[in-house]
Amino acid sequence: MSNIMKYGREAHEYALELLARDGVIVAPSVTNYGVFCSAHSATGIARIFEMKERTKFGPLTLGIGSPYEAREYAHIPDGFSDDLIASLLLGMTTAVFFKAGRAHDFPEQMTMGAPTVGLFCHGESPMYEIGRDFGPIALTSSNISGTGGAQVSREQAIEDLGRHVDLVIDGGPIGWDDAAGEFQSNTVVDFSFDPPHLVRTGRFPTRHLKELFPTLVTDPGAYHASLTERMGAVRL
Repeated sequence: MSNIMKYGREAHEYALELLARDGVIVAPSVTNYGVFCSAHSATGIARIFEMKERTKFGPLTLGIGSPYEAREYAHIPDGFSDDLIASLLLGMTTAVFFKAGRAHDFPEQMTMGAPTVGLFCHGESPMYEIGRDFGPIALTSSNISGTGGAQVSREQAIEDLGRHVDLVIDGGPIGWDDAAGEFQSNTVVDFSFDPPHLVRTGRFPTRHLKELFPTLVTDPGAYHASLTERMGAVRL
């Protein structure tokens, strides 16, 4: 049976206690209901992979408290100002970079052996606020792997993972952005390749990305080929 709490101060404090004890939590971000644990918790990370039944290549994302912490965890290419990083992350883009610094302290399973890490910092939401106050979190969408649609709702999160996690935080329904089109989740861009590759479309408009990064590769097949060359055969 799911342990469900409405979001508020009591739920926030309880979530912080759970994370410190290898707990796994479902809560809403700006774009989706997600599942997360401490980024330092090998136990929590393993539980997330198990409950999602994840068999494809799908590293967990690193949630950070501020976009200005990005350089503590990732090698940021030349030409990326702090303001550019902030505009991407706060603009609901997950940006993938080569690991650096503190990212090497996390369990290897979090990134599935990849030399990269995806950074998340998408603005005010229960998930963001809990992570900001706790420290780095490892996160992903709160659905069984391969069953995601336009958006992972509160109802799907409870149905798929509610019985497996330690707490479900009910923050109400997620907002819908008509301008984003069918796919309402965060945009994902891999900047560890030169030129960078669009991994997934989402809330941050592709046309705006192309203005910022004119060489951006938007062909999914090209990304798969580049990733396979780096990692060996992978199933996305």
